[in-house]
Amino acid sequence: MTAPTRRLLIDITHTASQDFDTGIQRVARSLARESLAYSAQKETQIESFPVVELDGQFVHVDPWCAARGYRKSQRSWTNLWQNIVPDSLGTSTKLKLNKIVTRIHKILYPRTLDRVTRKLIQRLRPKPVAANPGCGDIILMPDVWWDLPEKFETIHQVRQNGTLVGAIMHDLIPIRNPEFFGEEIRIKFTEWAERLIQSVDFVIAVSKATEDDLWQFIQQQNAPLHRAHVSHIRLGCDIKPTCRVADSSVSATIQDIFGQRDQAPYLMVSTIEIRKNHHYLLDAFELLWQQGHDVSLALVGRIGWQCDDLIERISHHAETGKRLHLLNNVDDDTLNYIYQHSKGFLFSSKAEGFGLPIVEAQHHGLHVFTSDIPLFREVAGSGARFFSLEDPSELQRQIIDFETNRGWETEPSITVQNEPWKDVFPKLVGVVEQLAANVQSAPTEGASKAA
Repeated sequence: MTAPTRRLLIDITHTASQDFDTGIQRVARSLARESLAYSAQKETQIESFPVVELDGQFVHVDPWCAARGYRKSQRSWTNLWQNIVPDSLGTSTKLKLNKIVTRIHKILYPRTLDRVTRKLIQRLRPKPVAANPGCGDIILMPDVWWDLPEKFETIHQVRQNGTLVGAIMHDLIPIRNPEFFGEEIRIKFTEWAERLIQSVDFVIAVSKATEDDLWQFIQQQNAPLHRAHVSHIRLGCDIKPTCRVADSSVSATIQDIFGQRDQAPYLMVSTIEIRKNHHYLLDAFELLWQQGHDVSLALVGRIGWQCDDLIERISHHAETGKRLHLLNNVDDDTLNYIYQHSKGFLFSSKAEGFGLPIVEAQHHGLHVFTSDIPLFREVAGSGARFFSLEDPSELQRQIIDFETNRGWETEPSITVQNEPWKDVFPKLVGVVEQLAANVQSAPTEGASKAA
């Protein structure tokens, strides 16, 4: 007989202590917000709310953290810096300034000092309210917290008290594709993932493709999880309905680049880093330019890691500022304007956990061209165009065909449904309850050997 679920606690420890706005942090903050909205409904049988781990126990998120949107501060350093840099600066100059300022910030405010500062601030706040998880409670961890190994002891303690603990696994990319990351991240993430699947009761992936990969990893590690303790759910997507952005709301530079749809660039939105494979797009567009095709490419996103060679290539490219544009100082109105005026959306990533930019592009009514990996077949649906990452000429041919038929004047075929988080959260609760029932009704010892 399984115990009924009393409370579902959403652990956002890492996200609440950071200002990052990556996909994982957006997921964690969305779940924190929706957990409270879910609990406020009259028909809800399960209480749900966000928690953080503090000094070896799980406590309620304080009102100040909630008011900041479940982040460390009101505004992220990256966004603040990017809003200072004017569009009038050339691409090469902006890239050099970004690298210099980022290094200065790390030197003056390293991670160690950041942790000490957070602990001092926490001591000045009112005493935290303990959540006291026990029998009938479930803690769900949507964060990635490989830099907080001490948290495993807290997990062990609450499980000893009868609490079930589950994790959301977004991807295993640092393990499956270690070439995309530095040695420190590879080692810490691998150690964390290996220990995590030995320490929780169930795991939820963010796609079917990731679930399959995760189960293979669990078997390889001989972790004490049964196949019925692993599932997946499609992430929510809270993209607000967008009104047409007026030309006057964006800079003259953006108007010049995107003002005329027939001459507008093809767009890619993502962090500028090695895994996103921007080199492939440059290779394809160089083929197009060599053949005399008058097409443009716009790359939008903050500067990431292991991309010095790419930045160097863009900075010195003959088409930079003409038919090649790198934009990393973009506010929401400008991004919406860019989406609304681009010819099509390109996504050349080699590996993802979900691929939210594809969903966002479809929401804005853009035709999607994306790398042909199993995950993107699942996320983008059959209405997208898929290209092999082995041959840039494949994308080149697709662009030529799209140009010949003026494809941007037609409606894209969207064959998958993306739901807002308010609709996804109740489904997540259902998945969690089913996994909890499976855990309580099936033995786990040596379970990963089972098919």
